[in-house]
Amino acid sequence: MKKGWLGIAILVGFLILGFLTSQWMDQAHLPGAQLLQEAAEVTLKGDLDAGVALAKQAESLWQSSRMGTAAVADHSPMEEIDNLFRELWVYAATEETPHFAATSAALSQKLQAMADAHRLSWQSLL
Repeated sequence: MKKGWLGIAILVGFLILGFLTSQWMDQAHLPGAQLLQEAAEVTLKGDLDAGVALAKQAESLWQSSRMGTAAVADHSPMEEIDNLFRELWVYAATEETPHFAATSAALSQKLQAMADAHRLSWQSLL
C-alpha cells in the first residue's frame, strides 16, 4: 500500500513540475518576443539604433533563460534562434535596416513559437 501512495505522490510531483515549467517558459520567452517585435517596428520607422538596443535586451533575456530552456526543450529551435541572433548582429553592423527588421520579426516569431509549444494545454499534459 505504501508503494502505491509513493507512486501517486511522485506522479503528482511530476504534474506540478510540468505546470511550473509551462508557466516559466511563457515568462521566459514572451518578453523577448515582444522586444524583438518592437525592434522590428522601430527599425522600419527609421531608428536602427533603438532597434538594436531593443534586440540586445531581447538577446540578454534569451541568454539568461537558455540553460533552463535547454533542459526542457528541443535543441533544434534553440540553435535556429542562436543563428538568427548572429545574423541579426551582422545586419546591425552593416546597417541593413530591412534585413535587420525582418530578422527581428522572425526571431520574435520563433520565441513566440517556443513559448506556445510549451504552454500548458491538454495536449502537453498527454
